Amino acid sequence: MRNKLAIIYHNLAVLLDAGLPILKSLDTVSEGLQGHLRKIFSEISKSVSQGNTFADSMAECPKVFAKLDVMLVRSAELSGELPNCFKMLSNWYEFSKRIKNIIISGLILPLVVFHIMVIIVPLPSMVLGKISTTEYMLQIAKVLGFLYLLIGITLSVYHSVPNAGLFRRAFDALILRIPILGQAVQQLSICRYCRGFNMLYKAGVPITECAAKAPELTGNLIIADMFKGGAASTKAGNMTCDGFSRRLPLDYLNIWQTGEEIGELDKMVDKIAEIAGDRAELLFTEFAKWLPRLLYALVCIVMIMQILKMAGAITTSYSIDIP
Repeated sequence: MRNKLAIIYHNLAVLLDAGLPILKSLDTVSEGLQGHLRKIFSEISKSVSQGNTFADSMAECPKVFAKLDVMLVRSAELSGELPNCFKMLSNWYEFSKRIKNIIISGLILPLVVFHIMVIIVPLPSMVLGKISTTEYMLQIAKVLGFLYLLIGITLSVYHSVPNAGLFRRAFDALILRIPILGQAVQQLSICRYCRGFNMLYKAGVPITECAAKAPELTGNLIIADMFKGGAASTKAGNMTCDGFSRRLPLDYLNIWQTGEEIGELDKMVDKIAEIAGDRAELLFTEFAKWLPRLLYALVCIVMIMQILKMAGAITTSYSIDIP
């Protein structure tokens, strides 16, 4: 459902930019929707017409609207920057969708190859008469059943991981240690922080409050901790970046510092978000390339072992037949 929000936010931005009132814009957008989303936006329109804010109306639907969306819309309503806010949200969802598609496309081919491997590996044993057709089918069913069970458990754990706590912290730390994927997640989290910070900053939120709220948007508690000192540093009258962890990439810290020194923080933070986003996209693409390669290597090893096993069985058979 959230994949459709990029288009909805884009349409709202266009309508508001054209000068339409918020209620008229909501009604126009709702007419072009179907199913549950149409009901949700109709209810939001009704709530706004009764005097509630757009953000408060969105907050009533936490399964549809993320914390980032509500936070930014609330700030934009106060500063009168709703059109720009929806533009930024639309761009963010488009970027997130692109990253998601890269990961999914990278997983499809390995799954196809794995299914082929499961079918081929026990085939010689059936051809040689070592197992029956029924046993052959049962072997395939067991392996694929285990695969789907593992996928189901993994997805369940991922979706059931709490947003805070020791378990979530351990989970986030584990993700960051996975080769290539961990680097991609780090860059994506930095991008999320910078996008969130800048959206709040451009919406007129005080810089101290931006620095305090933006860590919640990283999606990774370990990376969030690296940014949390920014709010305290700003309150103390120092630069925000002085409170950031030195474990963050040095080039990002230098760009941020330059932005604060020359009074163009918004441009520099946008630059960091752009660089981190590009790096994240490249790393996710690289991870999507290496995953099938690893699976191909596994398939080759299994096939070689199977061939050697068959050769040994044939050799033994001939040895027994020779008087």
